[in-house]
Amino acid sequence: MNHQFLDMNTMSLREARRVLGLYTSLSFRDKLTILARLIFCMHPIIRVLEQHLPERGLVLDLGCGYGITSHLVSAASPDRSVIGIDMSSCRIEVAKRSTDHRRNIEFHTADIRAVQIPQCDAIMIIDILYMLTYKDQEQVLSRCYESLSNGGVLVIKDTSKSPYWKYAYAYTEEVIKAKLRVYGKEVTKHLPRYWDTQEFLKLLGRIGFRATMIPLNSRLPYPGVFYICSKLALSED
Repeated sequence: MNHQFLDMNTMSLREARRVLGLYTSLSFRDKLTILARLIFCMHPIIRVLEQHLPERGLVLDLGCGYGITSHLVSAASPDRSVIGIDMSSCRIEVAKRSTDHRRNIEFHTADIRAVQIPQCDAIMIIDILYMLTYKDQEQVLSRCYESLSNGGVLVIKDTSKSPYWKYAYAYTEEVIKAKLRVYGKEVTKHLPRYWDTQEFLKLLGRIGFRATMIPLNSRLPYPGVFYICSKLALSED
């Protein structure tokens, strides 16, 4: 297994302001939240995505929220078409208004547990999988595998259970957010469902992926981890 550690570098203020400028309809408070996420959280995510996503083809962003990651990925390569999907209708409406009529990005309201996933070249699931039951997670991942083209890639960002103090903090924060309905009225109250990393890698392997793990080395109190999941081309089986 190839382990690689990522440092937390911040996104430039200029780039963060460019993306924030797409969200003219948001409240001042929500804009501050997005700006903070852009500056302090997005750089390592985008760096991993740019290392592993194809430069051309169709990329799906499952659980896209306001579409921040979708925008950054689509802007990095005009040969990509990006489709963001989220069950929160209010967030998707904001995301739709942010596209500025660009042709390589679109957003749709749908539950990722039930949506028909089109044939695609890559899929992103960023900090959303833990909101589903373990059974639903496995079903979504299996459908992702079936929908990816041969040689396609699934990039997952989730929360590790180590170190424990970071895990405890992240878990508690998510419980509070769920009770406050931070993610929208469509998202039901839930307890976060995180995996042990080794067990999750085994699950990905059973589904058919060749998966590697990249821990995120961050000063923030979130034990982030990436899973890079490849669907082998037929010649590699």
